[in-house]
Amino acid sequence: MKDCVSVLVGFSPHRIEVLPWAKRFMEKADVIILEEPANLNFKRLLEDRFNIEEYLSGSDFWFPGFVKETIKILKEQFKKGTKIFQVEPYFTFLRKIQQEEDKSLLNNFTYKKVYEVEHIATLKLLEYYEASLSKEFEEVVKAVIEFSKADAKRFRLRDLLRAKAVTRLIGSLKSSKNIYIESGTIHVYFKKLLHQMLKGIAKIRHVYLLEEVLKPLVGKAWVFPPGETLTLRYILKNKPNPEKEKLLAARSLIYIKIIPKEELTPTQEEPYPHLKRELLAIKMVNRLSFEDCRRLYKEIFFIKNYKEARDFVENYIKTRLGGIDISEV
Repeated sequence: MKDCVSVLVGFSPHRIEVLPWAKRFMEKADVIILEEPANLNFKRLLEDRFNIEEYLSGSDFWFPGFVKETIKILKEQFKKGTKIFQVEPYFTFLRKIQQEEDKSLLNNFTYKKVYEVEHIATLKLLEYYEASLSKEFEEVVKAVIEFSKADAKRFRLRDLLRAKAVTRLIGSLKSSKNIYIESGTIHVYFKKLLHQMLKGIAKIRHVYLLEEVLKPLVGKAWVFPPGETLTLRYILKNKPNPEKEKLLAARSLIYIKIIPKEELTPTQEEPYPHLKRELLAIKMVNRLSFEDCRRLYKEIFFIKNYKEARDFVENYIKTRLGGIDISEV
């Protein structure tokens, strides 16, 4: 029995600003499990036998700055003897499917399931893009909801496959006592599955890496934006609430226009640039009704600069709704 094993799930966005907090927990672990598919060059990278730029170019990393800074921390831990694993089987399965020309892998149940949920989620995303260009606001909202439902099924499968893989890995480790598991903030279902699968084997805890920063501001460990809140409702199979779901979908359409898409680098003056902007965006959209979102969507749709879109929405709230209250988060 591994009842003395301590497992900590660290929930965080893939932002450079969270890494000082991640490092604090990684330094206490003798095993680190990353949320990424296995890469054949990863160990060579940790051993300084592979170039980081070549490593980044060989894979589809959405946040290269985050990866570079994470690798620096991981190299330090690797030199101290920490075992480091990449575990994200969904994308490993998906990559193999994409590389297999005759699709014979689809005869396998798991590969087939991965292919199906990915195919449907991609289709629903394309339908949303199409609706956003030519349809009325209600149709765009409907497309967002349909994509969120498909995305939730994808997340449930991702979390299930990863929880099973992590459970097998922990079962194979003989002397590890403290295990740190990297996880995106939306993977609440993954943590729930770990509690079920590792019951009697390990003690499971979780932490939102920025909760010490957030709690003094909003009284919560983490605040989900409207799109993630909507998807989480479907992931966790909450009781249907069509009006609430429509409002979340509508707010998500405004939210994505008023947050930065590029990676922002923390500075001494601004240590949490993403958190600051995302909190403000959440406060803003939480003030909006469905009709407010309808009006704003048409006005800011073609604005590409997030700051311009944010200023437009902020002015709308100030002139029509009386400003922004921090308690609205």
